[in-house]
Amino acid sequence: ETAVDAIGIVGSDERFDRVDTGYAALYDYDPDEVEGKHWTDLHPEDEVEHIRTHVLPVVQQGGKWTGQSTGLRADGSTFTEDHVLARTDRGELVCTVRDISDQRDGEQELSRIKRAMDEAPVGITITGPKQEDTPISYANRQFLELTGYTESEVRGRNCRFLQGEETEAEPVDAMRAAIDADEPVSVELRNYRKDGTMFWSQVSIAPVRDDDGTVVNYVGFQQDITERKEHEHRLKALSESVQDLLRADTHEEVAEIGVETARTVLGLEANTIHLYNEDERTLEPVAASDAIYDLLDDLPTFTPGDSIAWRVYESGDALAVDDVHADPDIYNPDTPIKSELFLPLGEHGILLAGSESAAAFDERDVVLGEILAGHVTSALKQVEGTEQLRDHQRELEQHNDRLAAFTSVVSHDLRNPLNVAQGRLELAREEDESEHLAAVERAHERMDTLITDLLTLAQDGETVTDREPVALAPLVDSCWTNVETADATLVIDIDRTVLANESRLKQLFENLIRNAVEHAGAAVTVTVGALDDGFYVADDGPGVPESDRATVFDHGYTTANDGTGFGLSIVDRIATAHGWDVDVSDSWAGGARFEVRGVDPVDPPRPNDTD
Repeated sequence: ETAVDAIGIVGSDERFDRVDTGYAALYDYDPDEVEGKHWTDLHPEDEVEHIRTHVLPVVQQGGKWTGQSTGLRADGSTFTEDHVLARTDRGELVCTVRDISDQRDGEQELSRIKRAMDEAPVGITITGPKQEDTPISYANRQFLELTGYTESEVRGRNCRFLQGEETEAEPVDAMRAAIDADEPVSVELRNYRKDGTMFWSQVSIAPVRDDDGTVVNYVGFQQDITERKEHEHRLKALSESVQDLLRADTHEEVAEIGVETARTVLGLEANTIHLYNEDERTLEPVAASDAIYDLLDDLPTFTPGDSIAWRVYESGDALAVDDVHADPDIYNPDTPIKSELFLPLGEHGILLAGSESAAAFDERDVVLGEILAGHVTSALKQVEGTEQLRDHQRELEQHNDRLAAFTSVVSHDLRNPLNVAQGRLELAREEDESEHLAAVERAHERMDTLITDLLTLAQDGETVTDREPVALAPLVDSCWTNVETADATLVIDIDRTVLANESRLKQLFENLIRNAVEHAGAAVTVTVGALDDGFYVADDGPGVPESDRATVFDHGYTTANDGTGFGLSIVDRIATAHGWDVDVSDSWAGGARFEVRGVDPVDPPRPNDTD
């Protein structure tokens, strides 16, 4: 009754003679219920067969058996028992039993956990912090495969043996600090395999605590992230290559940089760039890596419908072909190339990469290739824009040269003979007062006006940069005195200061005033007034017919017999140079009303303001 283990005694008739309380309780009986029972009543049928066949013969021969068996409780449930059978001299069996179900369940659970860790897709290690240098006590299969070591080579060593010359100190220090603080940590660092090859690893370490909170182990996880890091490196390198591409000045230079980037960054050793020739309607090779000539003797020129390359160029969609010989659009059936990567460059052409291996290009190659193709396409567009800008610049320079020659002719070759003619006219008047001389003088004046207007149109720039605040009322008054206004009347109904080039704004008002006097007559009334976003110049003359308003600002437009046709063209040019809009409509008196809008007013300076 004082024994730790439960005890029962089976007589020669295989029935229990006596059992202690503990023995009966294991099977969920009272002692008197067990006594007299056959021992087979306390075991499942399959267990009974096992005991008769394998256990009892051992007891008969050796007098004792120790092992595990399965007990059957009164309610039909079973449990695992640690079982000892011993035979007495009188032929009795002394049965000593202990319930080890919890222990066995725990062992099975541990076994399952270990199997799960062994089969985990990440490297797992367990280290003991209480041991010197926290050595590895367990490493799973994935860790051994990842590092190339055997279990005996890693057990008992600190994980730092995986570090090498390019392992950065920062993540190592972070792991050490976390371990010292008994905290979890996750870092990325370079590790080295047994054969010396480097791999990137995502290392996560966490402390394992007992029920009292004491750290008893550290569990470490290592995941190979080399592909991800290489992908990040390629993306960074692709981003940096943009600057080189955008500095290129020609299509050929862009293609050369694109081919070299595909080789060094994307690992596309054998690649070419074909650009579209619009005149010939062909895709012509412009740049190629050296390795492509190991596969091809000559680089082909593709024409419509003759190849996979042309098909992809027209579709605009990148394509990786695992076996080009299985594609009906293969260009050369005898090519040693087995797989190809096709990357369209918009309307500009296509980048091709080839390999002697089948299915050499995966989805990642396609994605990275499309990024590079996008950069190359942008660079080609920029080159085209630059070339167009250069063409425009050359045209502008030629235009300026012609303009300079024109102004030279106007200002020198025409002005000098006119001055001579005017001088001769004065001499002629001293000798004769012929009525024809007045006509000659009018012709001279018209020629002088034409020359002045032509020089104004030719020499004034397209934009105004040197602007300053200009008060309109005094400026208009000054312009009025500079124009032959005869009996005309000026009404100034504006008190505003605007930001403008004063000299050119003066030309604008003088031409509008002169236009009013020339077309409306000597007695015209000219009014200068304010608009919300500008000003107007109106008269009470006959106005501008609505049918002529679309062309009134064109060079040469005039309805006056002695007009040059440049006055309103000069007005439009000056307004445009300021960024303003000018238009013509009817005035309240039925005359012409020229409105200038888009003018930004400025506050006029106060009398006491000083610089």
